[in-house]
Amino acid sequence: SLLIFLLYVPACPAGAELQPAAAATDGFSLKSTEGETVSLKDYRDKKVVHLMFWATWCPHCLLEMTKIKDLYKSMDCAHYELLAIDVGVNDTLQRIKKIQSQYQIPGKILIDGNGEVTRTYGIIGVPYHIIIGKDGSILDRFNELPADCVNHFKKFFPPEGGA
Repeated sequence: SLLIFLLYVPACPAGAELQPAAAATDGFSLKSTEGETVSLKDYRDKKVVHLMFWATWCPHCLLEMTKIKDLYKSMDCAHYELLAIDVGVNDTLQRIKKIQSQYQIPGKILIDGNGEVTRTYGIIGVPYHIIIGKDGSILDRFNELPADCVNHFKKFFPPEGGA
């Protein structure tokens, strides 16, 4: 049973239980690859925000980009926003833009150059996804996009005609 426990622990996001409840509420502001300052609070009461923490050197992150593109195309952009946060300490703007173009990454790409947002949300590995509700609360956290990510994400939105 100890072996089972040890195999299970790495799958649990470290720090998720210790995550400060106010992190999503307090939000953050980061520069995009286009030089725009993007603040989480700008989406409050407007959109569900999908934070994807990634890095250009992470092969698994790049493999997920196909799913991200499909998910983005399937979502109603009036209610959903993807903020792909690059956490690569040594990633240059030129390298990030090259990967953005090569993989046709949708949404906004933000740069967490000093790692402050990454630390605030307790991220210790990438890729990592956090779903923030319109009210600023954390709705979900996970390492890998589910196989059927479109249906997984639809649960964060009210049914047609709902509030």
